[in-house]
Amino acid sequence: MLIKKYNILYKFLAIHFLKAFGLVFFCIGGIIALFSVINNTKTFASKAVNVPFSVTAQFALLDVFYTLNTTLPLSVLLAGILTFWRLSRTSELTVIRSIGLSVWQFITPILGVCIALGMLNMMVLSPINSALQQRILKLSYKYEVSHSNPLLFSQHGLWLKEKSDFTQSFINAGYIKKDGNSLSGKNIVIYVTDLKNNFLRRIEAKSATLNNKNLALVDVKMVNPKLVTERFENYDYPTSLTVDRIEENSSAPETFSFWELPGFISFFEEAGFSARKHRSYFYTLLFMPLTLCAMLLISSIFSISPKRNQSNLVFKLSGGVLTGFGIFFLEQVIRAMGASGRLPLFISSISVPIIAILLCITILLYHEDG
Repeated sequence: MLIKKYNILYKFLAIHFLKAFGLVFFCIGGIIALFSVINNTKTFASKAVNVPFSVTAQFALLDVFYTLNTTLPLSVLLAGILTFWRLSRTSELTVIRSIGLSVWQFITPILGVCIALGMLNMMVLSPINSALQQRILKLSYKYEVSHSNPLLFSQHGLWLKEKSDFTQSFINAGYIKKDGNSLSGKNIVIYVTDLKNNFLRRIEAKSATLNNKNLALVDVKMVNPKLVTERFENYDYPTSLTVDRIEENSSAPETFSFWELPGFISFFEEAGFSARKHRSYFYTLLFMPLTLCAMLLISSIFSISPKRNQSNLVFKLSGGVLTGFGIFFLEQVIRAMGASGRLPLFISSISVPIIAILLCITILLYHEDG
């Protein structure tokens, strides 16, 4: 009944916060995009191939999405401070309190917005970010932005493109398994072309072992452009691929959406590799609503105050911003420790938001309810 009674007020508060959040978020995103365009324009200027501005814009858009997990908490922090400061300055919070609403009641709809933003980032924006990552990867090699051989390790197997002075190879392994310093694989397919993408040969093998930059193929079938087939019991294929390179340069967590991460983590760990950084990113997306709620509560502590107590307003707002930034960077450090194996991943991902929320609730209870 209480929600229905104050439905209009709750909508007003939620919309007011969304407007402030939109302003802050697009300002931060615009700054990131601007610096990205300037940086990429300088990078592309040295390329022999003319890069269209539309490609530069796509790189800038990717940079904005890539930093979502950073910009969202900071945007909520600044939007919360801006919202509560404006409501206090216009005495609207005083009026809201006078009708009998406590801080817990008028902050509830804004917390709901924060939870919705976290869910939106997890379920919708992370798949968009994943699609953009794959799009930019293709553009990077098309316009020769990246010179390294691309390595894609996904739940569908391993793909590698290698380029030499005269030929290029596309290697696919449907299944791989790490065993110490060697790597075994099954269902190997290698396409070899010249630098103009003219087909030279196709190599198929039932199994292979990677060791010391050499791919030892077993039960090999080789087909040339004239469709003449040759068979070998064993065949050594030189490659730049190493076990360490696979582990260090496996697909970045950001290239996977929230929905794809569990399957990839399972596949990666079954292959004998560590998926801690991917699991850490998964927990970052999963617990983003808690992080946003913590940032909002921090902003409320420093910006909810009656108009008559605003003589030290600048110091309070500055304290809120610095506290929020401090909590955010502490969370990043703790998560990095979890990703490196120094702390349990689940604990490192959820501890800082939970502790921040509990501290904020304690402070609000002390100040608001005596």
